[in-house]
Amino acid sequence: MDLPCIAFHGYDRSTVMLSLSEHKRVAAGDTTDDVLNNKVISPTAQGLLLVRDPDTMATFLYSPATGDKVQLPPLRGVDDDVLLYSHCLLSDKPSAPGCIVLLVEGGDDTFIWYCHPEDDQWKKYEYDIGSHLLPYPGEEEDQIEKEVICSIAACHGKFYFDCSAADLRVIDFSSSSHEPVITAITIDDTVTNDSSNGHDDDERPPCQTYLVESDGELYMVRLLVVLPFENGDEIDKVSVHRMDFSKRRWCNVSDLGGRAFLVSRFYFGASCSGGEHGLLPDRVYFVSARNNTLQVFDVRDGSYEVQKLDKAPEVDKAFWLLP
Repeated sequence: MDLPCIAFHGYDRSTVMLSLSEHKRVAAGDTTDDVLNNKVISPTAQGLLLVRDPDTMATFLYSPATGDKVQLPPLRGVDDDVLLYSHCLLSDKPSAPGCIVLLVEGGDDTFIWYCHPEDDQWKKYEYDIGSHLLPYPGEEEDQIEKEVICSIAACHGKFYFDCSAADLRVIDFSSSSHEPVITAITIDDTVTNDSSNGHDDDERPPCQTYLVESDGELYMVRLLVVLPFENGDEIDKVSVHRMDFSKRRWCNVSDLGGRAFLVSRFYFGASCSGGEHGLLPDRVYFVSARNNTLQVFDVRDGSYEVQKLDKAPEVDKAFWLLP
């Protein structure tokens, strides 16, 4: 199986792979098919998959590229449908001393789970990063909803997530207790106006944000949604920004250093070498299972194309299998 390829994973625990070049279904190979069959999967940006057997709760990291496994403690306490839309990250290579495997629960839950590969069990932590009011017309009181971690990326052993336009949050496990410590970095928020495209604030189209680590740098990808599909969104414009930690601001970039960024719904973002593996350099690839499309954006000149994935199954989650 040539990597990268696009994977589609559904509630029935089936996984279908499509080739990047021809968009045809490809066989994963007997070993990978056997490993992933009837399992719940959460991808990572390092090319490993977090895999759990729903019957035995056996949990491990799996590399589709090499077939290697890294055993983890059984992940109990997370429902299958929650795990399906959760986000898994690694602070380093699994073999590195002190490597943290982090799982951020999807949906409206405010829990993270973490462990070291050699641990006996996962630890659960409830975070609090603020809340906001949800107005309900006709109701006596508005409802309070907690803020949740959405876009998140691992960089230099820490986990960064974009909570608001004015700050960048950090999860750090380097304390002597090895428990998560969440802090905030105040940043220049001028990036918020980079994609207004001539719209007033009240008319500005929605923007999807992804954090990506690439060659030791932290990037933010902003996808501007302007043309809704019947079952998804078409992205019209992309902007990419690199975090300058010395100035505490996002800096607009006009290329990706020859690399390609691969993103998908539920805040998956990864970086691969462009010009190899069938990827074009300085491109952002966005795959959506909601409308079975692959949208490719050239960061240098702003052009893009939409490719239809006719062989994709009817599922809600698509992600990337990486080399």
